[in-house]
Amino acid sequence: MAFNYLPVAFSADTFVGGLIDFESPEQLDLLRRKLTDTHVVTRTRDGIACIPVSADAEDHGRPKSFSTREYQPLTMRLVQEALTRAVLGWGYKLRRRFPPEFVSRLKGKDLLEPSVRGRRQEALAKLHVYPQFRLDSRIIGPSNRPGVIVGVKTRYEIDMTVAELIQRGIRVNGLYVLGADADLEGDPEMDLHAARRTIGAVDRVEGPHLILRDARGAMRVAANQVWLESRRETFNEVVAVLAGADGPRIAKELEKATFELVGAFGRYEKTVDIARRLGRKPMEIARGLSATLDPAVGSSTGSTVRWSRFESPTFQFDQAGDKKDKSADRGLNQYGPFDVEFFAKKKPRIAVITPRAHKGVVENFLTKFFDGVQGEKVFSLGFIRKYHLSGYSLAMHSFDGSATDAAAYRDACRAALQAGSVDLAIVITSEAQAHLTGDASPYLVAKSAFMAQGVPVQEVKIETVRLSKLAYPLNSIALACYAKLGGIPFVIAAPRAIAHELVIGIGSAHVKASRFTDPERVVGITTVFTADGNYLLSNTSREADYADYPRELLRSLTECIEDIKKRNAWQKGDELRLVFHVFKPLKDIETVAVKNLVERLTSQYTKVEFAFVHVSTDHDWVMFDRASSGVSSNWGSGVPAKGHFVPDRGYAVPIGQREILLAVGGPMDLKSAMHGIPRPLLLKLHRESTFTDIEYLARQAYRFTSMSWRNMYPSRLPVTILYSDLIAELLGHLRHVRNWNSDTLATKLRYSRWFL
Repeated sequence: MAFNYLPVAFSADTFVGGLIDFESPEQLDLLRRKLTDTHVVTRTRDGIACIPVSADAEDHGRPKSFSTREYQPLTMRLVQEALTRAVLGWGYKLRRRFPPEFVSRLKGKDLLEPSVRGRRQEALAKLHVYPQFRLDSRIIGPSNRPGVIVGVKTRYEIDMTVAELIQRGIRVNGLYVLGADADLEGDPEMDLHAARRTIGAVDRVEGPHLILRDARGAMRVAANQVWLESRRETFNEVVAVLAGADGPRIAKELEKATFELVGAFGRYEKTVDIARRLGRKPMEIARGLSATLDPAVGSSTGSTVRWSRFESPTFQFDQAGDKKDKSADRGLNQYGPFDVEFFAKKKPRIAVITPRAHKGVVENFLTKFFDGVQGEKVFSLGFIRKYHLSGYSLAMHSFDGSATDAAAYRDACRAALQAGSVDLAIVITSEAQAHLTGDASPYLVAKSAFMAQGVPVQEVKIETVRLSKLAYPLNSIALACYAKLGGIPFVIAAPRAIAHELVIGIGSAHVKASRFTDPERVVGITTVFTADGNYLLSNTSREADYADYPRELLRSLTECIEDIKKRNAWQKGDELRLVFHVFKPLKDIETVAVKNLVERLTSQYTKVEFAFVHVSTDHDWVMFDRASSGVSSNWGSGVPAKGHFVPDRGYAVPIGQREILLAVGGPMDLKSAMHGIPRPLLLKLHRESTFTDIEYLARQAYRFTSMSWRNMYPSRLPVTILYSDLIAELLGHLRHVRNWNSDTLATKLRYSRWFL
């Protein structure tokens, strides 16, 4: 196992500097500006440290000797500043100062350039795809030493102004544009492109000017003073137009070139190369102190690390634990669902809402859904036989109207509800309505109408209905439908803890009407599981605004524990463990709220312990498996293997005592040989936690990545977070639908997985 991490070694155990009492943030900013060329100025637990980095720098503050071990954040800040100086010394400009990010625009580094040949060379000369790097210091890494993470990605740039693009036939309506930020343009150390900021979307073109919507400032700008935002999809569209007939070839060659940079093997080679470059000589980081960067951890010349390989979970299909299988799909085919003996809705009443124009293909689709896809190993049983149902009652409600006519959808939903009792609604939507929100969205309007009456909704896009190969999509749709009906398809067979254990997920979503409107940060609480993965409760709380969620969390958790206590007959002498999977690092005020609840519980139970686990995908860590040659689904066809240097699912590597990296996507999870390396989960244990077995918690989180009832494949997030995110996102959007009332979810839909 290797990592994009370079450990650092120091030439001495101490370094000298000055210490000034902290008075205000303004005082700190003033000192930084005053001493920017000669000192590193940063706040420490003792005050403001002023560390001279040049030999002739004057001392500031009370003299003090700092230990590299005791003042690790300060020491690594010195390393970070030295890295910034090194990048500038190499001749690069900065896209960001802290941590330093830079783009390599040296000759031969443009990934697009080799593909541009012939008469199209001039037209594409101002389009570029460059490597972008990030060097971020860390107090501790997989080798249990301080070091530097090397981040690598691609940077797409369109250097033609919008006026030039319009002249060449590019349609810019609806696309976002960049304008120059005058405050950043004059800094000689900053990358010119770093001074460009998104200013709005093009509503229309009026001669030499653009009329903007969703704009930060002026609504009217000169087309020759702004540039297109170079998101990958926009960049690819511009290339396709400018390249003409050469477009498909260029796109294919560019995909290969970018993969060679950001794929697992390419990233590993870049990490090794940067380590070699940075390790040539020690970096002077303070007066009398230098730092040397070692080879990447796990590389052929680097240090080794301790790692574990977690086993894939076993799925259970009965309460006694006699029916088990390593494959959820195979187990369902063989045994049926976990609750087959006590599931109540054996003959569900299903309403189908579809535009009349799609009625024929939808009927064919539903036949395959209920009866199975003949000749296919996957989903040959169909929904009825696979889930051991006795039958179904189907009512088709087709309507005249387009796929974007929300009013027509609303009327059809009302007609379906008035026609009789409904257990599940299947609503046919389309990609054409995906961008619509609130009352303009047929999907949200249908969700609101049915869920207000306690009826869960399964959305199926017409594009899915028309697929020639339906077995795999139908298999996932059937799984979600059974869960929405209140069924339990399967649970995880896991060792039972001595304590009663609840795992609570807290997720969030940003709901924005447009790019520059203030987002609504909506928090979804809670999804609760027992330790064996059996789903106990759905969303026991209403959705909460971000500012209100600690109070809502406490209310919801108290109600949830009381409900489960009665159901499972907990006794006074029992032990209780609460594990929280959270979407962000918890603040002290939030942990205190839960600790107050725990203190109340300790009077009722012998022992109560808890763990706060931050589940993060927002990081630069990358794991490599140098022994992995990848897998191929086209043996002998000449297609390269996918997943070269990609570790399998289940590898876990601790980072210190309270963090662990967990691989949740392996070679088999990649869609093609040209897909990049999956990002591992980073699990961080909060310091206030009283249960601190990070490996136990990581194994538990790993099991929950296989627990989703949304499809048959493992997810990249534990379902505690995945489900909570889905709850938050859907409820955040439903807020903007007329007459929606989320209280329904705490009553009629409480035990349905309506959000899948």
